[in-house]
Amino acid sequence: MRATRHRTLAYVTTLMLTIVASGMDPAHAQESSGDSVSDLTGRIWELVQFQSSDGKTLIPIDKSRYQLVFQADGNIAVRVDCNRGRGTWKSAARNQLEFGPLALTKMGCPPAPLNQRIPQDWQYMRSYTMRGGHLFLALMADGGIYEFEPQASPTLENTYWKLIHLGNRPVTMASKQQEPHFALNSETRRVGGSGGCNRIMGGYELNGDSLTFKQMAGTMMACPEGMDTEKAFLQALSQATNWKITGQHLELYNAAGNTIASFEAVYTK
Repeated sequence: MRATRHRTLAYVTTLMLTIVASGMDPAHAQESSGDSVSDLTGRIWELVQFQSSDGKTLIPIDKSRYQLVFQADGNIAVRVDCNRGRGTWKSAARNQLEFGPLALTKMGCPPAPLNQRIPQDWQYMRSYTMRGGHLFLALMADGGIYEFEPQASPTLENTYWKLIHLGNRPVTMASKQQEPHFALNSETRRVGGSGGCNRIMGGYELNGDSLTFKQMAGTMMACPEGMDTEKAFLQALSQATNWKITGQHLELYNAAGNTIASFEAVYTK
């Protein structure tokens, strides 16, 4: 009984210290009841710190290497240092959260406590709250709290751009295929990505808000679904002349000034 009371007190103390450290007023702690799942989507969340119930704090050296992206369709994109992954999420009630299994790549990242901690804690994150624009994910059984903050507007280069519209038409991913996307590598000045069925690659020229894709090529697989979308995606890239980022979204325009494709930032590469 005494041990349970001690753990509860430690957890509450950790939560209150987190609230104070983020510049929030503890007197308004109950405002979390108004949090909406729509607050989770439409942005890239970067890890600020993890505070365990025993008072230990883990802070990433580079918060941009630890990211969450909640997608409105119930999927979630995750970055844990040099590894990236996919999973699902759902919220049955306000401030409740449940993650599905996390499929994470297995690259050999430099040793860091958070690299092991996050995958281990994944299934135990069961609630969330928003404070001062920050997202707090709490582990069950008073296990600790992960604090995230929204990433500033992404840059055109070195960002994974997921295709969401071709013209005014929404894009849906074909089953068992990779989502159409592209990323510009500022060091190599090369384009990489996927049309959904085939990998795409090429070069690009960037000058202010002018953008052109050069010598685009790709693998030549024939998939049973998604080929029309892939063809239209590649055609849009070949017609692009200008770009604009608003929040977490990118629009590409043709020479006539029409929007030919829209994208959503998923994570920073």
